[in-house]
Amino acid sequence: MAATSSSTPTGRGFSDAAAMHALTALSGPYLPWGSGAMRPAGLVTVCNDIVLNERRRIVELGSGISTVLLARLMTQRPPHGGFLMASVEHDPLWARWVRAQLDREGVGADVTIVQAPLLPHPRAESGMSWYDEAALAQGLGEALGTDPIDLLLVDGPPAHAAGHGLSRYPALPVLESRLTPGATVVLDDVERPGEQEVLRRWEQETGLAFDRSLESGGVAVARMAAEGPGGGHG
Repeated sequence: MAATSSSTPTGRGFSDAAAMHALTALSGPYLPWGSGAMRPAGLVTVCNDIVLNERRRIVELGSGISTVLLARLMTQRPPHGGFLMASVEHDPLWARWVRAQLDREGVGADVTIVQAPLLPHPRAESGMSWYDEAALAQGLGEALGTDPIDLLLVDGPPAHAAGHGLSRYPALPVLESRLTPGATVVLDDVERPGEQEVLRRWEQETGLAFDRSLESGGVAVARMAAEGPGGGHG
């Protein structure tokens, strides 16, 4: 699929404090925030894209607090025609916790937690692993059928350990063919050198231009090319 330099509209930058205030609209039971969770401003950037661009088929790599909050959003204001979401997780214990939380809140009917272990992968850097491709393909098929992805949120696998900075690189090469024209791609933790290199490679390989604004809450955002004249907006 061809790609062009077009970023998603995120509006003015906002602080994490302001974002936390906005997220209170997605009220529910207390969630155990930690250092691995997305920053509030990054989450609001994703929520804005879902609402403004009517996202209906979401794939998230790396499950957690964001999974629950996005499910709350999509349940609170479902898009026309409904939504489907797949959240890919390598840790079976964490996957079960997220699934249980979704069920406890009653917001998980249209969310599939795809458990995929980390294994050697042809797209991964030497010595690194990525999600098992067979488990990923089966899980996405069960979650979305043949529907294309209109929002890809890359927040996994873990990439904080020394020598693992490029762990998230395979996401776009593997899943690009499943993205719909005009789809949004979001990468979290872009303040880190590894993710910056991942973005550089993605841009070089696809022609995408990611918005790296420091006001975007630790995320970088880009849009795939829209089909046809006048399709989409940047």
